[in-house]
Order: sequence, then structure tokens, then C-alpha cells
Amino acid sequence: MRCAFILLMAALCARADEICLTSEEDPYLLFGTKTAYIFSNRGIPNAKAHEVPGCQPVAFWLLSRHGSHNPEANETAELQQLVDLKNNIVTNYKNGNFRNTNHRICTADFNLLERWNWKQNSSTAGDLTSDGYVTTQQLAQAWKQRFPGLLTPNTYNYLFKFVEEPRSSNSFRAFSESLFGGQNEGFDAPKENDEKLLRPLKYCDAWKNQVDENNKTLEQKNIFESKQEYKEMISNVSLRLGFNYDLQKNTVLSIYQMCRYNKAWDVTQISPWCAAFTREDLKRLEYAEDLETYYKYGYGSTVSEKIGCSIIKDMVDFFKNHAERELRQQPKAMIQLTDYPMILMALTKLGSRQDPAPITGDNYHTNTAQARKWSSSNMVPFNANIAAVLYKCTTNGNFQIKEQYQVLFLENEKPMNIEGCWVGLCDWSAVKSKFDPDKCDLQFCNAAARSTGFVSLILTVILFCINRN
Repeated sequence: MRCAFILLMAALCARADEICLTSEEDPYLLFGTKTAYIFSNRGIPNAKAHEVPGCQPVAFWLLSRHGSHNPEANETAELQQLVDLKNNIVTNYKNGNFRNTNHRICTADFNLLERWNWKQNSSTAGDLTSDGYVTTQQLAQAWKQRFPGLLTPNTYNYLFKFVEEPRSSNSFRAFSESLFGGQNEGFDAPKENDEKLLRPLKYCDAWKNQVDENNKTLEQKNIFESKQEYKEMISNVSLRLGFNYDLQKNTVLSIYQMCRYNKAWDVTQISPWCAAFTREDLKRLEYAEDLETYYKYGYGSTVSEKIGCSIIKDMVDFFKNHAERELRQQPKAMIQLTDYPMILMALTKLGSRQDPAPITGDNYHTNTAQARKWSSSNMVPFNANIAAVLYKCTTNGNFQIKEQYQVLFLENEKPMNIEGCWVGLCDWSAVKSKFDPDKCDLQFCNAAARSTGFVSLILTVILFCINRN
């Protein structure tokens, strides 16, 4: 009898040591570029920021990211391997293969993971999920409610720009359905396929050479991943899942990718793969991605800021038609659907989210890093957006207004902090001066390629002459 009691108490103690991470009351839900908009955009500080006393909105410009999507085709193979990994975790749990039972996942988390199955269809790789479609509709409706005089049912008040691919065209469909109330009416709206504007990286050899293919771009991220705290994260995940060795970094990243995809696809459901990570684990993974985006698309790259200038030039040129030429036949609303790199580069050009010092692989535990403004989770969640609204004002109607035309900048529906402006509201003259479109072009993009081609030509001529002699 005494032995049975001891065994029962031992079982209860073991169960008490289990850590249930999927049932936390306040889970960590910031997953970098795969964050759901609702988690990133909690608590808009001023829901009436668009109401500017003494001013009327006359033009609306929007740069918007798509909603949540299915894994890309090039991600599928690695994510499918999670099926085998899950089976190994099930074996570990049932056989009690844990180096430290204090770190193992709890029974409830295990049961969720055991029921998980791979359900992705290769034909929809990269396309919007049903949730991504709905959140795009909801965002369009939110803008329509704020600016009913600009976002009217008249399709010819608009110009849409997007890329001819399923994710982009379905984002357009969702957006237009919400604006115009019908499945087909939106397709009558003026639209352009402008990939060079919305995805300039694809055409910029200078960026490819100096940033994308440059080993230094990921130097700070690699430094951070070599640190003990990052290695501890991998060890902790491995322990929690019952492995007697540390999993490969890419395997842990696949688990993380599935966790954040699951959570973005259905914000009300628990992702079983998120049970692998503590709050601190997720923060470390988030920081690693911030280091990548900072040096690839942000202030860590002067080339990226130059590319961001092209989309801001588009905004300034659009507003010129209304503020200076007053061409009322021009569209009142320009809506551009893009991917997160373009939004990050545009924010960089606008000067938003700039920290006093760069984030690095060495300063994770400093106040600079922990209180950083550069946060992929908050800057480019799914459905991330930058809006600029041109207002025509009566200068005596608002003591803060000194010019007839003002521009309000909003980042994810919140007033943007831009130097020289007041709660996101800027004088039109200041906008033109700060983002002078005449100083902005992408000529530099192919300069390196032309230079390389010229050098190759000279070398070819020299070799030809040498061979002739």
C-alpha cells in the first residue's frame, strides 16, 4: 500500500513538472514577418487620427501587404519533414526518452501535437489562406469607413497596382470586394501590373550584388546565432521534445515556421508546434529575423533606402496632381499591393522606426535591443500597410496648420512618427522637400551591371589582341 502511494505521488510530481506552453494565459504572439495583424496591431492609440480639424481629405495613397498565405513552394519539402519529426516526438514521449523531465512538453501539448497532420496542397503554395482573404477584406472596410468621401463605390475613383500572381491578384479581389460590395464589380476598376515598382529588388542588380549575395548582410544575424543564448534555445527545444541530442538549427526553424504559420492562419486556435518554445525562445527567434530584415531591407543597407525612395516618389507624384495641378479627373485613391520587403524599405526612406544605434548580434541583452523600434513583428505583420492622406485645409480653421495642404502618414493605421511633423501630420512643402522625387530614381540599380559588362568587354578585347600576337 505504501509503495503504491509513493508511486502515485511520484507520478503526480512528474505531472506537476510538466510545462504547458499552449495554454498560457498571456502567450507571446509576435512572430516577425509571419505575425497576424491582430496581434501586432493591438490598441490603436487614436482611432480618430484621420480627423484633422479644418481639413478635408482629397487624396488617399496606400501601400499594403497581403494577408496570411500558405507556405511557399520552396518551403514545402522541409515543412513536410515535420511529419516524421512528429512521429519521433510521439515515440520519445511514450517511451519516456527525456534527458530532463522538468523540460518535457505536458500531456495536453503532446495530445495536440499527436493529432497534427500535414494538410497543405501544393497547388495553393504561396496563395492567400481563407483567413488572409478575410483580413484583407476587413482592412479595406476599415479604410472605407474612415474615408467614405474618397473610397466611394465609384470604381473610377481608384487606381490599383498589383502583380499578376495568385496571391497578389487574390488580394486585389478581396480588397475590391470589400470596397464595392460585389465579386465582379471591382474588376472594372482601373488597375496596373507594375512589378518594377512593387518588386524592384527583382530588377536591381546593385541590390543583388551588394546586399542579397553579400555575406556581410547576414553577418550580425550569424553572430547572434553563434551566441550561447541562441544555442540554449535550440537545446531547450530539443529537451522539451524528448531528443537526447540537439536538433539541427534548420529543424528548429521549420518547427518555428509551422508554429507561426498555424497561428496566423487561425488566430483563435492553438498551434501544437508552438508548444516547443518558451516566451524567451520566441523572442530570440524574433530578434534573429529582425537582424536579417534590418541589414537586408532597412537602415543597415544604404542601397535598400535608395530603393524605398522609388515607391515614396510614386506617392509624391500622385499628390502633386491634387495639390498643385488640381487634376480632379485623376483617381482619388491609389492602392498598391506588395510584399513586406517593399514596405520595410519604404518605412526606412520615410525615417520611421529608426533606433539611436544599430541593432547587432552582440547587443541582444542591452536596452537598445530590448526596446528597439525596428521590430518586424510590429512593422510588417500580415496585412501591414502604410497610408498617406492628402488634406486640403483652411489655415485659420486649425492653429496647428500653417499651409493649405497637409499629408497625414499612418503606419498600420497608427500615426507615423516622422521628424519635423506633428503626430504624423506634415506640411506638403516639407514632404516635397524631404522626399524630392527629382532626386529619386533606380538608375544606380544597373550601373554595376553595366560597369561589369564594360570591364568584361575590355578584357575580351585585350585577350583577343594578345592571342593575335
